[in-house]
Amino acid sequence: MKWLAGAPSILLLCGCITLTVEPRAVVYSLGGAPQVTTLKCEDAGRALHDAGNGEVAKSLDRLPLHLLIWNIHKEGDSGWQRDLAALAAASDVVLLQETVLQPEMRTILHDAGLSWVLASSFVFDADDVGVLTATRVTPLASCTQRAMEPLLRIPKSAVISWLPIARAQSDKQTGAQQTLAIVNIHAINFDLASDTYRAQLEALAGALSEHRGPIIFAGDFNTWNDARDRVVADIAARLGLSELALRVDQRAVFFGRHLDHIFVRGLEAIDVGAVPVISSDHNPVMATLLIP
Repeated sequence: MKWLAGAPSILLLCGCITLTVEPRAVVYSLGGAPQVTTLKCEDAGRALHDAGNGEVAKSLDRLPLHLLIWNIHKEGDSGWQRDLAALAAASDVVLLQETVLQPEMRTILHDAGLSWVLASSFVFDADDVGVLTATRVTPLASCTQRAMEPLLRIPKSAVISWLPIARAQSDKQTGAQQTLAIVNIHAINFDLASDTYRAQLEALAGALSEHRGPIIFAGDFNTWNDARDRVVADIAARLGLSELALRVDQRAVFFGRHLDHIFVRGLEAIDVGAVPVISSDHNPVMATLLIP
């Protein structure tokens, strides 16, 4: 399912992995070049305010939104390129975990017409590895968070992006800009007491505390025991999130449990499903959602 427990430590010792002091983000907009930066969540509020005061080039309309969530297993399994290309072309929002930012990945996302933000957990050789959110609509703001695995000392990351929603007639009069907040998480795995696990999710909830619009909170939650389920349930209740049920649940199962989840607020689920693949140890999960 994952790397062998000792593998990250061995890679650190051989110098293959680089951990940056500040959480590192890589941002790409169609027509431009990838930019390496730092995206702090405390700065996102100002960016949202400044962006909301101007004209937005492109917004989410109120048609069905096609969402893809997939832990792509560091692109180590045969056929991931074919499967991702097909899935990304049919999606408006793509949330990937265990992404290696190699040239093939960049090309697939570009050809699908998607801009993206990657929260780098670490750099392996020359490639950033982490959590990537790709969208057809450029976010008004994004921020990244990083949490250290207590046992392995290898970080896990998350991205929060705020996408503009097309103004309703009533909003046009007030000038209010509504946004959809999208959280893409790869949760801490090896934390027996769940303290660091809870802290990671609490930090994400804190970054959303002022957000009043709809939310998608999704990804690989590594929910492999009851204590982790309780942490996720607590955070979901605080944010007013509901988990989406799959019509036919073909999510991959680890230790008898599902690790991949989609929670939403303020959105209507039209369809939710998963597709069995051999190109990752996780099956892609897809949802069609409607913004009221």
